[in-house]
Amino acid sequence: MSGADVIGPDDRSPLRVEGLSLLTSRDILLDRLSFAVEPGEVLALSGAAGAGKTLLLRALSGLAPKGVTVLGDIHIQGRRILVTQDGALDPLRTIGAQFTELLAHQSGMDERTALRCAAEALERFQVPAAARRLALHPHELGEAMRWRAALALAMAAEPALLLADAPAAALDPTQRVRLLSDLAAWTREAGTALLLAGRPQPDPIQADPVPSGLADRRLILAQGRLEAPEEEPTPAPPPVEPAPSGPPILSVRDLRVAFPLGRSWRGAERWLTVVDGLSIALAEGETLALLGETGSGKSVLARAILRLVPPVGGQVSWLGTDLAAAPPEAMRRARGDLQILFPDPLAAFDPLMTIGAQFAETLESLRPSRSTAQSAAQSTADRAARLAEALEEVGLPAAVLDLHPGSLRPAEAARAGLARALLPEPRLLVCDEPAATLDGSERADFLALLQAIRRRRRLALLYATQDAAEGLGIARRALVLLLGRIVESADSVVLATGARHPYSRALIAAAGLDRPALHGDPPSPLRPPTGCPLRLRCPLAHDGCAQVPPTLDPVAPGHRVACHVAQDSAQEDGKAP
Repeated sequence: MSGADVIGPDDRSPLRVEGLSLLTSRDILLDRLSFAVEPGEVLALSGAAGAGKTLLLRALSGLAPKGVTVLGDIHIQGRRILVTQDGALDPLRTIGAQFTELLAHQSGMDERTALRCAAEALERFQVPAAARRLALHPHELGEAMRWRAALALAMAAEPALLLADAPAAALDPTQRVRLLSDLAAWTREAGTALLLAGRPQPDPIQADPVPSGLADRRLILAQGRLEAPEEEPTPAPPPVEPAPSGPPILSVRDLRVAFPLGRSWRGAERWLTVVDGLSIALAEGETLALLGETGSGKSVLARAILRLVPPVGGQVSWLGTDLAAAPPEAMRRARGDLQILFPDPLAAFDPLMTIGAQFAETLESLRPSRSTAQSAAQSTADRAARLAEALEEVGLPAAVLDLHPGSLRPAEAARAGLARALLPEPRLLVCDEPAATLDGSERADFLALLQAIRRRRRLALLYATQDAAEGLGIARRALVLLLGRIVESADSVVLATGARHPYSRALIAAAGLDRPALHGDPPSPLRPPTGCPLRLRCPLAHDGCAQVPPTLDPVAPGHRVACHVAQDSAQEDGKAP
């Protein structure tokens, strides 16, 4: 047994595993795992992608894949339930019908009693109008609501052991931390043992769970074995960068991006506005973070700046040239200075071409060679050396040039994407969740590399992310976006310790694994609320918030907020003697 092996003190443990190994004819997948989960305990199981977390949960639920041999002892006391990564519900039956069948089978309840218990279970997960939701099918629920229903259904069966495989991993951090907090509280109250498996960071299950209350203990699965988490040293604060002194190289004024939705029954054109009148400026070597939940407009804004998404209004000025109205040749020249990193680097590569061929194509397209025919051989040699140097800068061997993208691991693909973006020697790098496919250690290494290269090359950086802690740690300034509008703007140091807007505070709280104060789900951009776009979720909202949208006004030097409550507080502070 490793130092992380834990065996329960007696047979009351809902789950006790001793010497569990999973083998195929060629490989040892899991090697002599031993641990226990006590009644009411929440055990977080983390590890890199492919570490075997899902395989372990399937073996514990009696669903080991075909061809896998299970050795060792698994002792389970009472009923066990597995919640899979997709939180699957029966798509052909209403939520109420699924609750009724389960409770009738497990507890012999009649339909009326079962529906009452179902509504109470949904209310435990903060589902509004829970009784009315029971008449809906799963596809009629949003993603967050569907996960609440799936977990409520599992807990309504009163299991002794609940196995949850990366539950709600696709949700925004603000929603997922609230959901997991509700689940952990319910399992502790009911005495249910909960084994939570996590996905790559950012993930509440991956970080140290004790301060947040999400879990009581954490084990790490690495190379088929369990390890106890090591106490990580407090990271040194990022170096404070001086404020830029030169003029902006990128200036965005009143940018609007909207997509047509067709015509209404009255014949009026309908539009979905994603970016609503945003203005930003970025100087040489400056870093700016765009923070917000899914649907906030940060990714569309990043793409619109590079004209990958056409704006419907406003101006994007790069070194004095309006990119929104630039002709194709001027846009081609500008693309050498403006490069982007996408969330999925593999999807950004052509799967049929080698990495080297795609690098050469990028270089020739954006920085074409001006050599003569007499020096063609020398030009080819210089280009090959340049491609190899690009890979060396990101820590990859030159042999990667001969590989196809499908041969790369996620960490290698992310570094190859960064190398390709750096080939034309850009001055601005736009990053849209560039490490989204990486796990904790690989993610940290990639972001450290990105920051080192940015400082060495003095690149301007625009970094869009859901993870407030990550964005504030990378950028000198930050903008918080909500439904296509800026709701707070400040230096990252100021925002991290003194955010004024409730939405900003919620993003920062979720990044620190604290339960956000917001309630409910984000509103649909098709039907945004009147007045403040956050008022239906905000704990500080008052009647005035529904009347007029707040403007982005200064509350301190270099700090602007679009919030009626924050602005009122700033005015009162200014009047104080």
